Amino acid sequence: MSSDASEPLPPVKQAAETIAHAVRERDVLRTTALCLAIAAGSWYLLREFAPVLRPLLLAVFLCYIILPLHHRLRQSFPGPAAIFVLAGATAGGLLLLALLIFNSAADLTAELPQMVRRGGQLFNQLEAWYLKNLPPWLNPSDSERTPGAPIDAAMLRNIVGHVLNAAADAATDAVVVAIYLLFLLLEARRLPGRIQHSFATTESDQILTVVRRINDAMATYLWVKVKASLVLAVPVTLVLLLFGIHSAVMWGVLTFLLNFIPYLGSVIACSAPILLAFIHLHSPWQAASLAVVLVTIHMLSAYVVEPAMTGKAVGLSPLVILISLAFWGLCWGLTGMLLAVPLTVMLQIVLDNVALTRPFARLMGGELS
Repeated sequence: MSSDASEPLPPVKQAAETIAHAVRERDVLRTTALCLAIAAGSWYLLREFAPVLRPLLLAVFLCYIILPLHHRLRQSFPGPAAIFVLAGATAGGLLLLALLIFNSAADLTAELPQMVRRGGQLFNQLEAWYLKNLPPWLNPSDSERTPGAPIDAAMLRNIVGHVLNAAADAATDAVVVAIYLLFLLLEARRLPGRIQHSFATTESDQILTVVRRINDAMATYLWVKVKASLVLAVPVTLVLLLFGIHSAVMWGVLTFLLNFIPYLGSVIACSAPILLAFIHLHSPWQAASLAVVLVTIHMLSAYVVEPAMTGKAVGLSPLVILISLAFWGLCWGLTGMLLAVPLTVMLQIVLDNVALTRPFARLMGGELS
């Protein structure tokens, strides 16, 4: 009798399960709402503070690249002098690249009428071949056929205008990046001491461990990517010069920069010079030969050279890389796409060092350990 009284009654047990289920649903809704609020707030802040954050993050990643050079330069120059030399050289290099792209885009603008006429001729030739060689049942009737039209000059002017604006913005950002870079180099050696002085021993050790992991991952990825991009950009530039393509050096620089954008960058860097070659070169066989050579160089770089150099430098899932490209591209444009992979790697390392978010870091990984 007592044992029967000690057991919970079925209605009470059912009510308890209902309450527990309602509490879980409430917690899930709160967590979802909090995540959405954080995401919306982060998106708003990233967009609003883009003029400050973009040059700062560019300076941070440039700092990873030039810090080894700084250590070597300090053997010949005093510490502050080496920092000023590196910061000045970096700013000068960025300005030269921006001016090169700006001047090349200006030359393309001057050649737009000729490019439009040549594009119209190619369009008419392709239409004539289409009407001559396809079966009659695939050819449109006379009433449905529209006369061949040249390439839209307004579209080309719009594209070149975007390039000019991007180059002008890059020239402006180069000065800001140089200022950030100067102070980052000055503070790089002091950062571990500041962290140890500001936090308790356990917390400071954990923070420094995360910082070291981020430093190692960023330095490895960026240095390897710089070398792989140079191995790709140099032969591309030489081939374009050999075929007489206008602004070959600019396309080589853009190939180097676009190689930092996974998947999409190589497609743009390869297709744009090929399209320009078919417009500029009068021989279609010469343009086709250039296309074969460029595609071969890009394929060798993507499937042979770069995998051998990078190895497992970036342990991210391809889907995560695509999502990060879409997010940062919508947020910060081309600069965001250049920074997408390093920022995602940094986020993965931070998530991996927090017990609550470690499963999400493992979900972002490219391979199962």
